[in-house]
Amino acid sequence: MNAPDKLPDWLDAAAVAGVPNLPGLDRARSMNPLQRLALLQASGLVECGYGGEPIYHAWRRFLRGHGASVLVVDAAGLDARARGNAAVLQGAPALLAEGLMIAAGLRDTGRIELRLPPELTGREVGLLNVLDTIRSRGLAAGRRLQVEVRRDSQPSPWVEAGDSARLAHTPETWCRVALLLAGQENAATAGALLTLRRGLKRRGLIELARAEMLRRLIYDWGGGVEVEGRDAVLVFDNGMGGFLPLSAADISCQPLALAAAGIAPAPSSVMVMAEGVCLVEQTRRALYRYWQLAESEAVPVRALLARAARLVAEITVGHGRMAHLAELDQVALELATQGLAAAWPLGSALRYFRGQWEAHARRESCPEQLCQLSGGRRAAPCHGACPANIDIPSFMAHIGHGDYRSAIAAIARDNPLPLTCGLVCPAPCESACVRASSDGAVFIRPMKAKAAEHCLAQGGYPKPELAPPTGKRIGIVGSGPAGLSVAYYLRILGHAVEVFETQQEAGGMLRYGIPAYRLPPELLDTELAQITALGIPIRTGAQVASLDAFRRDYDAVFLGLGTQMSRFIPVEGVHQPCVLGGIDFLRDVRSGVAVEVGPRVVVIGGGNVAIDVALTALRQGAKQVDMVCLEKRREMPASPHEIETAVAEGVALHPGWGPVRIEEDGEVVFQHCDRVFDEGGRFNPKFDAERRLSLEGDQVILAVGQGADLTSIDGSGLEVTRGFIVTDSRTLMTRVPGVFAGGDVAHGPRTAVEAIRSGKIAAHAIDAWLRGVAVDASVGKPRRRAEVIPLRVAARDRSYMRRAEMPEKEVEERLGSYVKIEQGLTDAMAHDEASRCLRCDVCIGCGLCQLACSEMGVEALRMADTAAGRLAYFDFTRPADLCIGCGACAQVCPTGAIRVEDVDGVRRTVITGTVVKEQPLLTCSQCGAPTQTAAQRKFVRHRLPDHMAAHLGRELCPECARQQGDRPWQAGSAVSPARPEGSTPGVPTFPG
Repeated sequence: MNAPDKLPDWLDAAAVAGVPNLPGLDRARSMNPLQRLALLQASGLVECGYGGEPIYHAWRRFLRGHGASVLVVDAAGLDARARGNAAVLQGAPALLAEGLMIAAGLRDTGRIELRLPPELTGREVGLLNVLDTIRSRGLAAGRRLQVEVRRDSQPSPWVEAGDSARLAHTPETWCRVALLLAGQENAATAGALLTLRRGLKRRGLIELARAEMLRRLIYDWGGGVEVEGRDAVLVFDNGMGGFLPLSAADISCQPLALAAAGIAPAPSSVMVMAEGVCLVEQTRRALYRYWQLAESEAVPVRALLARAARLVAEITVGHGRMAHLAELDQVALELATQGLAAAWPLGSALRYFRGQWEAHARRESCPEQLCQLSGGRRAAPCHGACPANIDIPSFMAHIGHGDYRSAIAAIARDNPLPLTCGLVCPAPCESACVRASSDGAVFIRPMKAKAAEHCLAQGGYPKPELAPPTGKRIGIVGSGPAGLSVAYYLRILGHAVEVFETQQEAGGMLRYGIPAYRLPPELLDTELAQITALGIPIRTGAQVASLDAFRRDYDAVFLGLGTQMSRFIPVEGVHQPCVLGGIDFLRDVRSGVAVEVGPRVVVIGGGNVAIDVALTALRQGAKQVDMVCLEKRREMPASPHEIETAVAEGVALHPGWGPVRIEEDGEVVFQHCDRVFDEGGRFNPKFDAERRLSLEGDQVILAVGQGADLTSIDGSGLEVTRGFIVTDSRTLMTRVPGVFAGGDVAHGPRTAVEAIRSGKIAAHAIDAWLRGVAVDASVGKPRRRAEVIPLRVAARDRSYMRRAEMPEKEVEERLGSYVKIEQGLTDAMAHDEASRCLRCDVCIGCGLCQLACSEMGVEALRMADTAAGRLAYFDFTRPADLCIGCGACAQVCPTGAIRVEDVDGVRRTVITGTVVKEQPLLTCSQCGAPTQTAAQRKFVRHRLPDHMAAHLGRELCPECARQQGDRPWQAGSAVSPARPEGSTPGVPTFPG
């Protein structure tokens, strides 16, 4: 075994100048085809990858074939992170080509097919150059070499089995054929390339000696394991090669020994996972991947893989039983019997981790809490990504139904400021939307504002029900988003609250930190009135001088002081009169101070505050605004849309520069920033002092950080770290009992919606403290607020409707004024956007529906992988051509996301509100009752033997067939009525 830093000599293209002599090819030409086969058989050379089968069998099949033939270099391995194929393509192209030429002589083959996965695009150049040289030097023995490169290829662990027209090997296998024919039998057969991946202390590509013990591989060459736990898990080929507990690693690395242990005989990679990883979920992913790869396989093979994946998926969503395990044992045996690679993950997981499977089948526990054993639904990705945990799918559906009051009621359960957030939220929910990977995320943010506008136009938001008065009083310092939220939810819980604000108007940073072109003050006032209408007084211009004195009048206190002070960076000249703080600048402008700037302004910073400062400077009279930040443009923390807005209005961006000094006349000198964060993700800028940039400015505005004014808590006993109040992460209580803090003053400057989350959590924590009970841990987690019927949307619209574009004032209309830039979505646009929602709260993306459909052999449903790690429907039109209306999908759906409805003689298949197929029902020839669709009848007829198909021709419903004794399994019949082994109750294997 070679160490990771010393690979075999043959894997070194630098040692070869051009195309060397080809000793293996020379020897092969002196042997007839049968002699070559005999040499392969005697050597015992096996496939390097996939099943590790002796390649002699494939060569014999290939030799016995007739007609056109092709040689295949299959570089698409099961694990995309394995490095072996890339190393061979780059390091041994001549040896690889020699192996191909040796095989070409068997049947005078001149066609070569190179399969490349996406990650290896471009690595084929070396091989193509070598093949061109072989042609030019006449080494192809008169054959015309035709090379086809198939990029974006997927792994094919079983495609070539039994195909006598194609001879397919991995790149490494082709190289070892050349080594064998060149007389290097030991080099050809004694080892195999293996990638050591995460979980091992030493990682990289090694040549594994097959005679070694697996445990020695882990500890000697892998350096041991990084993970903790009594029994870590070895994972082969990213799970597709099976799983093995570390305690069972005392086995040889010979293919037969690995196969006997139930794992892939020739893995391309190995990694180690900690004890406690959910092997049921890992198996589900592997089986699903095998099912995906079998897209072109024969129906029985694909159906068997679908059955295996379905059974495991049912267990992971809490629909499993102990009977599932017995059935999976049989499926694993059948997979192995048929030589299907999916037997490795399933068989090994069942064999070594039986306890986990039984705990899942009994719905007791999942070690990673990944599986939904209780039958509950995991929050939709957008719902989970929202800091306030707004039930986004529900409020969107309400808007789609035109029920704006219900939409606001659902939002307000978690966010009392829907209008404000509809205008200024950075919308992390949209980044999490599964539709983002298809045709653009659903435009969620402005939908809140749309619902709010309708309710306000109708007299105000729905009033929440208030709990009976508790007699407790809470004092709240600060009327920003955190203070307003804690006041709102405490009032609902029955407490009396008072809010104190230092500034002359309420709103905190919402009013004084966000420009009017994004959040007009009159709209903020309107929304604040909805909160004060609940009996929440806000006392403005009220300075809290001493926390100790303030506390005496209240049962509890919440500090939502915000971060309304600019922070300055230690740069030479930072205290020049021309230097302003970004937050100070915005506050002065919003307060009505006559702030004059320009004509040249330099803004330092790359976040949304910096964008606001730059655009505000333009509106205050600046003619030239330069915005400079450390980050590259794609790394800027400001939202992309905000950056585009700034550029459209004429702000000049200078990304990738850090300030060195500020001259007295306003000139700022910058040095180039090569990187902002180090390899560990820590803020550690690296500069190139030789590259300089100088910009002239009448004002220099720093938007690089914010701090809190904590003078009111001096001597209070509160703990402060780095300028922020320290609180308990779960309750937000400070070290002083009864004093809570949240929002920016506790967690640093963040977004308004994160401050709202903080206020909501603090309100429930204060309530629990006052009542002397434990805090409800679910408050900070996403919870469904409604069960809204999905919208009825046409399949084509649901599939292809594009994301709305926000109507905005033209640049010429808004320059020099604070007119609101965004004009809001129209009602029609909002309805269409709600129609684009895929309702991930209803469809949990488990894939059971498409697996059941595939198991039936219909293949009408197809879901797509998403960045959220779950499946989603993007194509609602496919079932129109393929669905037979059997209902198997609806039977296995754990949430009712798919329904089969029979109405007025028509069967409709409906996916989250969208009718994907309508087809008339046949009727019973005897009683006239609807029976099944014509497509379903045809499907069943083709699957039955003639003597059974004849019964379908009578077109009787089950009841009439029973009455007439016309069922094929009547007494004396050889046909049993028992459900086929392995099927799920209610899911017809032969529908009808």
